[in-house]
Amino acid sequence: MKIPYEPWRASHSILAMLAVGLGFGHGVAVGNYLGLFWKVTLWTAMMLVSLWLIIYVRLVKPWLMTQKPYVVEEVIPQRGDVWTLALRPLGHEGFTFEPGQFAWLTLNITPLSMREHPFSMSSSGTRADRIEFGIKAIGDFTKRIKDYQPGTKAYLDGPYGVFTIDRYWDSAGFVLIAGGVGITPIFSILLTAAERKDDRPFLLIYAASAWDDVTYREELEALKRELDLTIVHVLRKAQDDWEGETGYVDKELLENYIPLHRGSRHYFICAAPVMMDAVERALFELDVPVTNVHMEHFNLA
Repeated sequence: MKIPYEPWRASHSILAMLAVGLGFGHGVAVGNYLGLFWKVTLWTAMMLVSLWLIIYVRLVKPWLMTQKPYVVEEVIPQRGDVWTLALRPLGHEGFTFEPGQFAWLTLNITPLSMREHPFSMSSSGTRADRIEFGIKAIGDFTKRIKDYQPGTKAYLDGPYGVFTIDRYWDSAGFVLIAGGVGITPIFSILLTAAERKDDRPFLLIYAASAWDDVTYREELEALKRELDLTIVHVLRKAQDDWEGETGYVDKELLENYIPLHRGSRHYFICAAPVMMDAVERALFELDVPVTNVHMEHFNLA
């Protein structure tokens, strides 16, 4: 599947630079506003910095990305209409990342096309030879993920983000709260913690619409053998024989599971905006320190 290059994106940058340049030249020529030397110097410096940023973003950075391409190794179906896109570095070592971070993905087109999409990595942060993304098929781009074949060229810009437990080595443990595909960065956190043999306690509260929509369900259960991991599934549409939690992740549910000493843990939340707002408010009402709450917002593309 080939997505054509869209020249109008580059044209917008060229026209914007031309318009600003002409405006600046007009201001200097007229002299009413830029008559003083220091004003001309200041505006010239700002123009040059802006020009460099445009050149870097549009030309230099995409060129650097082309020097470290990736290829699609496989596309794996997961529960909840999520697909794991596995990439392998082509001719280079790839990169490691802090679990929970994200990267900008360009797939099957040149980075110069400026068609990149942000996704959280779902694989272990210690593996540079294979980088995976958990992508829910819900938007125009994400619905096509399943159609990409092994060998398809890809480019990555990253890693980015501070949604990671690596910055809190002094924490006694972690509470991870996910909704739907928000499990992706949290799954990466747990995978990496298992590889590092992290002996701190992890509590995962995972909300899904139904039992069959619990992404990485079997993999999460397997991680309980390698980590001090407690998993609380919360289903909105539970079957009659379901004995676990139902409904939504609210204050009452959180109070039943989070530690009594709230400040001894760091809390990581990734879910749809409505759920994140509700969980953040509930944690605040439960006297969880705001400095211990970390949130990762995502958009469905």
